[in-house]
Amino acid sequence: MQKEFIGRKIKEYRKINELTQEGLGEKAGLHYTYIGQVERGEKEPSLKSLINIADALGVGVDKLLINYDLSSEASIKISNITDLLLNRDEKELEMIYTLLKDLTQILEEHNIEKQS
Repeated sequence: MQKEFIGRKIKEYRKINELTQEGLGEKAGLHYTYIGQVERGEKEPSLKSLINIADALGVGVDKLLINYDLSSEASIKISNITDLLLNRDEKELEMIYTLLKDLTQILEEHNIEKQS
C-alpha cells in the first residue's frame, strides 16, 4: 500500500538524519504522534504535511514518493546518485554515462571471472 511505503521512506530518512519522531515533528510543525502514525502507515499525509516533512528531512517530496523495487538502502543510494547528476550539463552527463557504462561492464567481467 502506498501510505505504508511513504511511511517507511519517511522513517528511513528520519533515521539517516538522526532525528526522533519528536524532532522531526518539531522541524515539520507536526505532532510526533502524527509522525508515528504516518510512519506506521496508519495515516496518509496530506500534500502540505508531506512537503513539511520532506523539507524537515532535507529531501524533495519525490524521494518520499518514488517506489523502486529495490532494498531501501539501494533506493536511497540511487536517489543520491540522481541528486549528484541534477545540475550537470549535457556534455558532463554524457561523460558520466560513458564512465558508468564502462564501469558496469568491468564489474560484470570481474563477476564472471570470479565465478569461473
